Amino acid sequence: WDAEEEKYWMPVDLYVGGAEHAVLHLLYARFWHKVLYDGGFVRDKEPFKKLVHQGIILGEDNEKMSKARGNVVNPDDIVQAHGADCLRLYEMFMGPLEAVKPWQSSQIQGVVRFRDRAYAVCTRATDAPLDDETKRLLHRTIKKVTKDIEALGFNTAISSMMVFLNHLNGLDAVPREAVLPFALILSPFAPHVAEEIWHELHGRPAEPRSLAHETWPTWDEALTIDDVIEMAVQVNGKVRGHVKLSRTASEDDAKAAALSVDGVKAFTDGKSVKKFVYVPGRIVNVVVG
Repeated sequence: WDAEEEKYWMPVDLYVGGAEHAVLHLLYARFWHKVLYDGGFVRDKEPFKKLVHQGIILGEDNEKMSKARGNVVNPDDIVQAHGADCLRLYEMFMGPLEAVKPWQSSQIQGVVRFRDRAYAVCTRATDAPLDDETKRLLHRTIKKVTKDIEALGFNTAISSMMVFLNHLNGLDAVPREAVLPFALILSPFAPHVAEEIWHELHGRPAEPRSLAHETWPTWDEALTIDDVIEMAVQVNGKVRGHVKLSRTASEDDAKAAALSVDGVKAFTDGKSVKKFVYVPGRIVNVVVG
């Protein structure tokens, strides 16, 4: 075979199908691929590198959708009422891809509000400087969405974008530098509104360039790590409170902060500290007697 064409051949990177199609789809494809393999026409024994079984979407009555039950949801009606972006967002936000999930029309309004807020917030972006908190949250969101897409965790990716959008909405001035990469990571989930945001921020040129041709944003790993983390404080092995500490906090600083927590003080006041165990970022344990 032509080495230049190898990258276009089997196996397929990902096969997404339902368990109910395992015989007529999956086994049928595997059978014919093995025939081709035995004949020397393909180089790999299996036609797919990875298999994921998607869950079934049930009707609002928690039964499998069927015309006989009268519980079928027509996607065209959802598109007509709310737009294709909202249909895509809702289906991905319902839960894990592999889970069986009931359709609930009342919950579509949640993603409608998210779409509308995304457009409203992003299109008021200015050249305001990107503050440190927003920059860190942006990089964490880019990383989270990227990793979740790779893992087919679409519902948690959307959740992280909702958190970031709420943060942007609370700013006095929305930085354009934060909105542009946000539009890019939003685009696989809501391509229409993301495209509108992209063109609004670029002044709607006569010959607009689609964001589909842009490079996927990257993140700085150092910015995804919180400098200050919340840790549980144990007294004699039981959690009695929580304290926020810098990752580089010294043992003396950690001890002073831990012993000042109200819930901890109730179990340490008037007692001698026999041992203090501190592992930065992991453990704060006070042993009293």
